[in-house]
Order: sequence, then structure tokens, then C-alpha cells
Amino acid sequence: MKTRLLCACLLACGFSAQAQTCEGGLYLNPQVIRGEGTSQTESALKELIEFVRPTGLSVSPVLNVRETQDVLAALKRPAPPCWVYGNPVVGLASGYRPVAVNMDPIESAVLILGDIGTVKDGKPVELKSLPPEQQAKVLAKLKSTNCFGMKSGVTTSLVKAQKLCGTVTEVLPAQGLGQSYLPTKAAFQWQADRWVGLITRLQTAQASTMKTHNGTDERIHLAQLIIVPATHPSWGYGLYVRPDVSADATRKAGALFTGLKAGNPLLLKALDLGSKFSFEAPSEAAVQAMKKALETS
Repeated sequence: MKTRLLCACLLACGFSAQAQTCEGGLYLNPQVIRGEGTSQTESALKELIEFVRPTGLSVSPVLNVRETQDVLAALKRPAPPCWVYGNPVVGLASGYRPVAVNMDPIESAVLILGDIGTVKDGKPVELKSLPPEQQAKVLAKLKSTNCFGMKSGVTTSLVKAQKLCGTVTEVLPAQGLGQSYLPTKAAFQWQADRWVGLITRLQTAQASTMKTHNGTDERIHLAQLIIVPATHPSWGYGLYVRPDVSADATRKAGALFTGLKAGNPLLLKALDLGSKFSFEAPSEAAVQAMKKALETS
């Protein structure tokens, strides 16, 4: 009898040692990606934690991440994160289930800093507005052009997957150096005989000029700007939950996000939401399509 009890205890201890519990979450902080200061990034982190806390999901610790490698490293910890909040690049890299993602589409584009023109700080033109033969020339030259994008950014991943650019230089966000730094970096790389590409959201590209940017060549203000959109859009930020998290906490988390209404501007900023958003739990078909668009499958 004692032997049986001892074996049972040893077996139970073995199962306990093998059981992998999770703790806290990971956060692709939009303020970090934008290159905001410490106070803004910490404020966004607090907003997210207080929003998620009522669901029962573990909120200690919640760590800021900047790229997929941060996520993959966290998954190897003895107690991996219970959830990830971020774009589909880091979310799908975790292998966790998307419980609620903002389905308002993100459209990506390359803003080309091209040949010298005659208009100073001119507005960009869209590829589709050019004659067919000129469109072909632009796309062909883009194939040998270096483009700058944010590392693990969804816009960068969409462009890379479509192989629009010859090469893509991915910039890792840092304090004070985020998405707003990309135009400056591209401007300093541009030369009169060398195009440079800037990967950004389509709406941002459409509103861009070189008016507030300088480079090594002052003629950057005469560079012709051309917008080449990526074919596939992406969904936005969302919550991805580890499969062994309790069904109740997962359900509450999904309901919390899908029921969110525009209100607290600080929370909306922390969640990377604009004036329009719509949280849903994407179907498996939608998940596979997104993986294909991002070339993460």
C-alpha cells in the first residue's frame, strides 16, 4: 500500500513538473513603435493592463516587445506569457489563438523617393495614375531599390511578402526613434541617381511630402514621390491567447474587446485604434489567409 502511495505521489509530482503554467502577457506597445518617450509608453502599458485586468487574464508581468524575436524568446520561459496584444506579425508568431482582432483593414504602400522633378515638395502621385508603360518602369526599378520599414511591422511584412522592393532595411524602434524617423532616414539615403523606398500605411503615404525633411542632398525637396500600394491588406492590433488559458477568462476577454466603444482616448491610443474599429474573432480561413499574406505560414 505504501509503495502504491509513493508511486502515485511521484507520478503526480512528475505531472506537476511537466505542466507548464503561463503568467502575464506581451504587448507590442504602439507608443514604442512610434518612438514616443518613456512617460507615453508607460501610460499606454498601464491603460492596457487596467483594461484587461477584469477578464481574469494574468496581468503580471506585462512586458513591452518590439519584434517577433522578443515573442519567441518569451515563449521559451519556464512560465511563458498567457497572451499577446499586438499586430498580426507578432500575434501569429506566438502561435496563440486570436480571440479578438481589429478587422478595420490596414493598407500598406511603398512611398518612392524618385527622380528629380520640377515641383518643390510636391504631393505624391499614385502608381495607377501613371501611363501603363511608366507603371511598368516604376515597378521594375523598385525591384532594385532599397526600402525602409519598421521591424516586425505589418506594413513592412506585407511589402516584403509581395517582394515589391529589391531589399528591405528593417529599423528596430527605440526611444525617440520610431515610425516618424523613417522619412528622415529615407531622405538621407536618397541621391539624385538612387531611389529610396519608404514603407508605411497607404493613408500616410498619400499625405506625405518632403517639406519638413532634409537629406545629404538638398535636392531631396524636388524628388518625385510615387505611391505603390501592396496588394493585400491586413487586420489591425488584437488579442492572442494561449490555448491552455481558462475558457472563462478567454471568453470574457473576447467579449471585452468586441464590446468596446469609442470613449477613453488614452485607451484607444494604447490599443492602436483610430476613429473606426471592429473587433472580431477571425475564422480559421481568415487566419490562414493572413498568414499567407504575411508569409508567416
